[in-house]
Amino acid sequence: MKGFVRAAVLAGIALLQCWAACAQPTDIARLQQRIHEKEAKPNFTADTAYIDILDSVAFGYYRISPDSLFLYSKKALEYSKKAGYRRGESNSLRILGNGYRLIGDWVNMIFYYHEALVSAEKTGDPIGIAKASLNLAMFYADIKKDEEAIVLSEKAGRIFEKMRDSLNFIKALNTIANSLVHLKKFDSALIYYQQTLPLALAMKNQYNIALNHSLVGLTLIKMGRYKEGIARILPTAEYFRNTDDKIRKSYTAGMLALGYYKAKDYPAALRYAQQGLQLAIELRSKSQIADMYEVLTDIYEARKDYPNALHTSRLFKIYSDSVFNDDSRKATDELEARYEYQQKEKLLKEEEARKDQQHRDLVRKNQLEIYIGALVILFLSSLTFVLFRSRKLLKAKNEKIHNQKEEMENLAVKLLLNNQQKDMLFGIIAHDLRSPLHSLNEMLALMKERSFTAAEMNTIILELRQDVDYSSELVNNLLYWASSQLDGLVVKPVELPLRQLADDTLNLFRKMAAEKNIQLKNEIAPSLAGHADKNMIEVVIRNLLSNAVKFCRPGDTISLEAEMSADAIVICVADTGIGIEKPVLDKIIQKKSITSFGTARERGTGLGLLLCREFAEKNNGRFWIESQPGKGSRFYFTISALTLAMSA
Repeated sequence: MKGFVRAAVLAGIALLQCWAACAQPTDIARLQQRIHEKEAKPNFTADTAYIDILDSVAFGYYRISPDSLFLYSKKALEYSKKAGYRRGESNSLRILGNGYRLIGDWVNMIFYYHEALVSAEKTGDPIGIAKASLNLAMFYADIKKDEEAIVLSEKAGRIFEKMRDSLNFIKALNTIANSLVHLKKFDSALIYYQQTLPLALAMKNQYNIALNHSLVGLTLIKMGRYKEGIARILPTAEYFRNTDDKIRKSYTAGMLALGYYKAKDYPAALRYAQQGLQLAIELRSKSQIADMYEVLTDIYEARKDYPNALHTSRLFKIYSDSVFNDDSRKATDELEARYEYQQKEKLLKEEEARKDQQHRDLVRKNQLEIYIGALVILFLSSLTFVLFRSRKLLKAKNEKIHNQKEEMENLAVKLLLNNQQKDMLFGIIAHDLRSPLHSLNEMLALMKERSFTAAEMNTIILELRQDVDYSSELVNNLLYWASSQLDGLVVKPVELPLRQLADDTLNLFRKMAAEKNIQLKNEIAPSLAGHADKNMIEVVIRNLLSNAVKFCRPGDTISLEAEMSADAIVICVADTGIGIEKPVLDKIIQKKSITSFGTARERGTGLGLLLCREFAEKNNGRFWIESQPGKGSRFYFTISALTLAMSA
């Protein structure tokens, strides 16, 4: 429950981060219509009004579509730079920072917020400075740097108050109050919340009124005044229920689940926790999903529903591990972003200093040109004579130095890659192998403490089987990978009848596929034969089939195909499953390990795909992927054809 309480405090911060992007879909449609009208004019130019509309649409997509946000804000940034529109440039940079915050890319988020702040300071735009400062304050609050968050929020608040920007002034006050709640200074937080309510009422802004009630209600629950807190949050939940804002619906449901649990009204707590979980899953918010599973575990334990408590506890562990990794990266990523920003600023200053020095050098050069020319002629005459006699010796030495340099560079690159691979293996062992073993230990401990019915035992045995299968697959791939990196595997090419090899491998997955109602097809011609290491190719096909089964739905199809190309056999494992999202596909192409979940919650690290690429390349082949989210994936690799290999 501690993690949920912490996240509930940060819920207010998350609400504040997205509240400005509150355009309804109808507003977005209206703004897009204005864009189309401007672009349709014969004398269309991207003026400042057009750029502002692009940024408004990008802002409106914050809680709807990150991809659309990036599309419009990057377009606005490009036009702002071309038009020299500095205020628009600062605004576009800040919106891009919001987008990267939404998808969890903290390095780019900090970079763009800093860029927005620098741009606003150069143009003397106080509102731009205040908004960028407040964005940074919210991030500091998110990573528990509440003192820094309060300082930046106060700075932004003073500017908003002076500029009579009541909407953003409320936002700054609420950010300060949220940090005070996180520091357990509840009375001080309530004072700030009480300052924002009259402003919201004067503006007749129903959103800010509802937000104030939810934040005050959460603070009251933290203070142990559960009934008062629930009474404050219920009208807020009703208000958001009539909107399309899933973020705020999820957080208010979570607040009510916490309040009712604390008040020991477990049926109501369970109802709101399940609502919050469903919305969090739709939003793909790992932290909110973990929090909902945690409060559900506490509710089930309070109701003595131990099988469900065990199930939700296991899921909480999986998601909380992921969130922990995300949180632990935030502080590191912030330092990296700050370092990158300082380095870019330093390089810019050095470039300016270099240009100034070049100008001064040019002046001196013109003054000394005649004298230097005479000295150079004399020097070159002497040097030509010496070089002519020692040319062969110098050439031999240069070649030797060049060869030594190349050897040192190759060695450095190899050492760097080995260290990266070692770090990746340790990371997988520490995280992905730990979770199933931890779950196995918890299940065995629970079985020791109490007896279960036959149905409960079947459920537990099924979960144990999934954990053991996952751990076994992961350990096998780790051993293959480690052996390949330590030059422990020797490629032994032999004749490979591909259809028979495919049939043998498919038989290993027929039971697993039948359980998920997935159809397996072998469409490889009997006459095709390759020339490669049999064990390695079996590992490649086995990993690709296992991956396909994980990410297929009931009724989907997996096919093994092969055909001759100009100089090799192209083998393909194709499926009609859920496909791969572009960010995940980019990480796979970059040879990064990732944790993902199949259609039946099967876990995967991406190590199998790295192993497939490695073994394909060891057999002088290639490996690539084609995928469309929702429509399926095709995994290709090549091996030498038997006839070509024999003739060679």
